[in-house]
Amino acid sequence: MAREHGRGGSAGVAAGARRVTVRPAWRRAAQLTAVAAAATLLAAGCGSSSGSKPSAMNPVANGSSAPAGAGSGSSTAGATTSSSPATPLVLSAKPADGTSNADPSSGIQISAAGGKIESVTAQDTKGDKVAGTLAADGSAWTSTGTLNISSSYIVTGKALDSSGAEKTISAKFTTLTPQKKLGLQSYFPDDGETVGVGQPVSVTFTNPPNSKDRANVEKAMTVTTTPHVDGAWSWITSTQVDWRPQSYWASGTKVSVAMNLNGVKAGDITYGSYNKNFSFTIGRDQRAVVDTKNYTMHVYQDGKDVREIPTDTGMAGYSTWGGTMVVLDKQPMIEMKSCSVPGFSCTPGVGNYYDLKVYNDVHLTDSGTYIHQAEWDSHIGTDNTSHGCVHLKPADATWFYNFINIGDPVTINGEPDQVHNGNGYTDWNESWQTWLSGSAAGVSTAGQ
Repeated sequence: MAREHGRGGSAGVAAGARRVTVRPAWRRAAQLTAVAAAATLLAAGCGSSSGSKPSAMNPVANGSSAPAGAGSGSSTAGATTSSSPATPLVLSAKPADGTSNADPSSGIQISAAGGKIESVTAQDTKGDKVAGTLAADGSAWTSTGTLNISSSYIVTGKALDSSGAEKTISAKFTTLTPQKKLGLQSYFPDDGETVGVGQPVSVTFTNPPNSKDRANVEKAMTVTTTPHVDGAWSWITSTQVDWRPQSYWASGTKVSVAMNLNGVKAGDITYGSYNKNFSFTIGRDQRAVVDTKNYTMHVYQDGKDVREIPTDTGMAGYSTWGGTMVVLDKQPMIEMKSCSVPGFSCTPGVGNYYDLKVYNDVHLTDSGTYIHQAEWDSHIGTDNTSHGCVHLKPADATWFYNFINIGDPVTINGEPDQVHNGNGYTDWNESWQTWLSGSAAGVSTAGQ
């Protein structure tokens, strides 16, 4: 009798990567913005529309007539007034020119006191431009997003003073190199994949961000969907964060994820170190529901019950995990060994040792729960005798393996123990309120 990696076991041969592992050779996208201390350049320009330079020492005649009582031939000066000096234009830049350790999370600001900004250009030394927004009154320009770590930037701003004279400010600076980098270990789904209606977006970092900075990290990862659907990130572990809508995805939804994390503050000495974009599509609505009390599995497509399949699930002491899981991957054959079962022999020929090749394997949990073919099992449809996996007859196993897709939800009812959070994609076992309690930034209104 085979042990099928129920609650604590793991397959003797890995069942195929379900996530995209990121290698150090990444080319990071240059999404930009940053900040540091300010330097100001003062440029005062005064003038009038006629070109003269009025001041208290050099009054301009206002064209008034001679005073009453003066003779017609007399020569009298008209009354005079003086124009106020133009407000001095003060241009300032943050980070200041020459800064060598600018905080990339603070971006760039150009300010104009006593004038209006006409234009700002900002780019790194590779020529990648930094986007920004200009205040309605022209008094300030602010970059959007964050700047890249360990990068040099050149900023030029032009502004007009009250007389119409143009002044310019320039700044060159370099952003800091953090003591710790928030790197990307893996993400899923991969770019271009089609997955089931239960598949969350899942990102795992190389090290955990500080709890107080989780909102920065979440806000830097935008999920855009067509058609529109709201959703939220929620932390599964200190390094894994998943994004899901309130209910299963609608079939046909297009999902795009933009992780603009380079330069995002993730701790006192930790900053994001990469950018990554990927997109995927939600496929047909396919689900499976196992009833362990009645030894059956019902398979649904687009809301219709398309097949009833007899099953054999975990015996007492080796019960199958209950709750909703998402198909992680599929393998045509894996090797299952008794060493993965607590209390079973690892020595060939001794006690309950076994080493089996098992076919048509649909992977549900990281701990080793599968739905698979079990041609040796004579109890399928009549009893629960497995060590935690869901056994199917060969013909049913082949059909189910070909039918089900990665990301399709599988719910197992009738078991005493619910699958632990994070043992695979178990996100749908949480209510929406509980899911949101694990989010630092809350609901994100993604897409259109």
